Amino acid sequence: MYFKFIIFFLLAVSFWSCGTDPLTEKEKKAYEQQSLLSMATDGNVRSDCVYCSNTQAFQGSCSCYQNIPVFSCAGIPSGGGKSNSYKISCSNLTKLGIWAKVSANAYSCTYLTCPPEAYRAAFTEGQ
Repeated sequence: MYFKFIIFFLLAVSFWSCGTDPLTEKEKKAYEQQSLLSMATDGNVRSDCVYCSNTQAFQGSCSCYQNIPVFSCAGIPSGGGKSNSYKISCSNLTKLGIWAKVSANAYSCTYLTCPPEAYRAAFTEGQ
């Protein structure tokens, strides 16, 4: 009788352990940071970048740059201004709001014409 219970318990524990993710949140975050660092140190990796001069209460102007080196869009950690290149697409972002084409690969908008998505994109951290 106890033998069946022990076998059942061992099988249940083995199925449960196979179903759980071995990586903790801390390990996942460290892996993401290492991946971003690796991309930033490689000069050939390019991405779109959005920069807003003031993201508080959707004030300030924003710029979106297409296909620039990832390291040139370093996130600004404090203050009103923020930049981000994580999961940013200027072609999608510039379809919202009213953007002025500044150059072949750069767009700009003011606080009157920038969509809220631009400000959200600027201060979104890689998650």
